[in-house]
Amino acid sequence: MPLYEYLCETCGQKYESYKRLTDENKEEACPACGGRAVKTGISLFTAKGSSPGNGSSCGIGPRRSPFG
Repeated sequence: MPLYEYLCETCGQKYESYKRLTDENKEEACPACGGRAVKTGISLFTAKGSSPGNGSSCGIGPRRSPFG
């Protein structure tokens, strides 16, 4: 499920919400005031873990950049 960023048109609050792809076109209500919220984009995040690859899920160490 994607995590979307929203902005309330009434109070201006920014917040994030998970939406199923099937519910993507349904209107979103602001959790603070109940006003209409518009989607501003997909939220980007980084998952960090305790794996040996410094948070990498593939278990290998950090890679060297091919650009130098």
